[in-house]
Amino acid sequence: MSTRRLSLLACIGVGIALLGACDESTAPPTGEYESLPADQVVMGVDYLFTSEGVRRAQLFSDTAYMFEDSAATHLRGVKLEMYDNEGALTSTLTADRGEYDVDTQKTVARGNVVLVIPDPDGRTIWTEELHYDPVTKRVWSDVHSRMLMNSGQDMTVERFTADDQFRNVQTIGASGTGLRIPVGNR
Repeated sequence: MSTRRLSLLACIGVGIALLGACDESTAPPTGEYESLPADQVVMGVDYLFTSEGVRRAQLFSDTAYMFEDSAATHLRGVKLEMYDNEGALTSTLTADRGEYDVDTQKTVARGNVVLVIPDPDGRTIWTEELHYDPVTKRVWSDVHSRMLMNSGQDMTVERFTADDQFRNVQTIGASGTGLRIPVGNR
């Protein structure tokens, strides 16, 4: 089953669970809920994405805002864990907020974004905005970012793009300590 279909099923499941908790005697919410900026608000989000029975990702969010006229879900207080084909943790992302597009599966994390990748090179990336497109398997940031590797490399970049396994990373405007910058990536 595709990740897109799983995402849609997860949203439908949340909707069914919310509807199941209602009955005719329940009055509509009043007070602060009337002024919330969304058609649906879900607190304490925990989405588990699987493929062929293997955990691929788990998304935690303090709050999710969903809109009937949009495929975008706006998230606050984001933590995303990604897993490989065997179900082993490959990276953890935290951010103040984010957006997830159900149709395209594109994700954007914003505000105090920290991406930790515990691969053999080991790296941590800090930025204010990070994009991910699972269709092209691409991760990128168009704003200043800091990258720290276990090898001792510590660099700041104006922007970067990488495959989702971080095997091919291209940077623009890199500077820092312990750098080995190939020609063409300056």
